[in-house]
Amino acid sequence: MRFQTVVFVSATSLLLSACGNSSRMPTAPTTALRVAPESASANPTSSAGTVSWSCFANGGVTHAAFGVAGCAAHATIMRLASATAAPVVAPGVPTGFTATASGTVVTLAWTAPAGGDAPTSYVVEAGSTAGQANIANFDTGSAATSLAVFNVPAGTYFVRVRAVNSAGASAPSNEAQLVVAGGASPCVVLSPPLNLTGNVIGNNVILEWTTPSGCAPTAYVIQAGSSPGQSNLANFSTGSAAVTFTASNVGPGTYFIRVLSSANGLVSVPSNEVSVTVGGNCGVVPNAPQNLRATASGSTVTINWDPPLGGCPPASYILEAGSASGATNIAVTTVSGTSLTANGVGNGTYFIRIRAVNAAGQSIVSNEVAVTVGGSVAPTPLVVGFQFFDPATQAAATTSCNIVSNLTNSPSTCQARSTSFTTGANAIVLYEWTAQYFYGAVKSVTQSGADATTFSFGDTCGGPGSTDTGAAQALSITLTVTDNLGNKATAVSGTGSQPPLQLRLFKC
Repeated sequence: MRFQTVVFVSATSLLLSACGNSSRMPTAPTTALRVAPESASANPTSSAGTVSWSCFANGGVTHAAFGVAGCAAHATIMRLASATAAPVVAPGVPTGFTATASGTVVTLAWTAPAGGDAPTSYVVEAGSTAGQANIANFDTGSAATSLAVFNVPAGTYFVRVRAVNSAGASAPSNEAQLVVAGGASPCVVLSPPLNLTGNVIGNNVILEWTTPSGCAPTAYVIQAGSSPGQSNLANFSTGSAAVTFTASNVGPGTYFIRVLSSANGLVSVPSNEVSVTVGGNCGVVPNAPQNLRATASGSTVTINWDPPLGGCPPASYILEAGSASGATNIAVTTVSGTSLTANGVGNGTYFIRIRAVNAAGQSIVSNEVAVTVGGSVAPTPLVVGFQFFDPATQAAATTSCNIVSNLTNSPSTCQARSTSFTTGANAIVLYEWTAQYFYGAVKSVTQSGADATTFSFGDTCGGPGSTDTGAAQALSITLTVTDNLGNKATAVSGTGSQPPLQLRLFKC
């Protein structure tokens, strides 16, 4: 709380106009103290009734801290010489202390102590937390019981006052918590940006929006997902109050984008959402659908999945179902959306997969799920699962891996370790891994083998969308195990007991 100028210490003459207009100053009282404005000098001595503020301020630009040459060695009580005879008893405690703010003007007032000898002056203490005096600790040099302080910076202050005479200082008065908003009401809610639009020129996406009413944002957060409402492809701050943003070298695909206002640690709700498609009729098949799941209720089977992560957008999907893993002897049907409900399904166990389709062809299959209709069947003698690790930062399993290395020959490494096992005399003979994520483009990493119980992959920092704080990017890992009897079981991150995973993409 760097008080700029303290003037006019008289209870009746310090009242300011309600609107805080500093141009309408009250008439100077008969008895007044002026604390001179700051200057380049830190000289604490001056004419009677005037004291340089610099020696009392605890740091700051052009301020001399306690102990600086020419100022007091530490924050002790400081007062002007007085012609009054030294009292023999220290004054009592001031009462009724109040601190009020009008814009950047703070008014302090209190009642003189009833006990002890009369004070010759008062010491004002202010801190950033209760009981501290790390922001201000100075003697008013006057017995007046009010004080006005101008040009107080925005902040929260804890202020109290002590009475002083030649015998010493009293205990502090009651403490007042003071909030100075710098002349404007503090922002507690931000409105979302308005009228978001998105245009595509080549592989560049140009976003534009309108500044919201109310508190002005200092930056904006852009979120983009592979389906409405998601932010699995981008979630980062622009770092600027500009209302346009251009993303360059965007990979082909359809993106669902929203913008949020940001200021002083606050973030608004999202703007309207726009979808943009990059690449048009690109001649590449879509990526595989994500997170396939299926449930049965009686003879009704409900199947849901998520769109592919990045890549060329699908025009439709193909559902495959068989009586064994990988088989298509029960159904191969086209679906337009990302869900399907089948009624009147006969009893049995069905193995289901999804492919994405566009003009260039079909994707590889999604993860496979098995759903049973009409009672239980013998469980497969395989239990499949894995844990995720970031070996460079921690030994324990995690759900997030940091991409921080800039060495192409030694990138940041993430690991998945199988926890799969068999429940009988059978044995696992094959581990098949796939990792997929978006980092400027869709990246897929695969690994398989009879002893591939650990799956490692790496990447480097500084790529598109990376940030100083590590932009979170969704990561999909799939593990399929096969035993010597031909049984298969699959685990996918974010489904069943497997937690969702992410990479954190850092700038170098």
